[in-house]
Amino acid sequence: MNHSAPASIRNLTFGTLKISTQQLSNAAAELPIIMKIIFVCFSCVVLFFSCKKDAGDGGNSTISGNIKKDIRVNLTNPLPLRATVPAADQDVYIIYGDHTSPDDRVQTNFDGNFEFLYLRPGKYTIYTFSKDTNSVAVNWDESHMTILREVEINDKKEDVIAEEMKIYDTE
Repeated sequence: MNHSAPASIRNLTFGTLKISTQQLSNAAAELPIIMKIIFVCFSCVVLFFSCKKDAGDGGNSTISGNIKKDIRVNLTNPLPLRATVPAADQDVYIIYGDHTSPDDRVQTNFDGNFEFLYLRPGKYTIYTFSKDTNSVAVNWDESHMTILREVEINDKKEDVIAEEMKIYDTE
């Protein structure tokens, strides 16, 4: 090193590389600006790709609906029909998008109404179970006929009403 030169213009020698302290100081001053630009660009890319949300909770939309229960004299014969009543306390399930298993469950109120709150835009499957009305009885599970509706939310703050569902029973 040259000790007689002022501190601001001293040269550093690393093998064959000569760098003045002025050059080093300028590079260090520019580094935070470059780092800020890289950070902002990276953040924009991350935000752009993370803003796309799939169907599911965390939004401002709602899916609601109603379930009625047909009470039959004979489960496998639609006539005679004794009554049609609201399906109170009936479990209703929702599947988000292309998921395989249910993502949430609610129960109907005394009027057979249900509601899934805080959903994002996307496709949903709503379903419940009914006693099976097929003439071929399944001894191990007579209450496993699935009644389902496909529903789609298109806007961020949309209230979708699913088509009425009907279940069947003898009581």
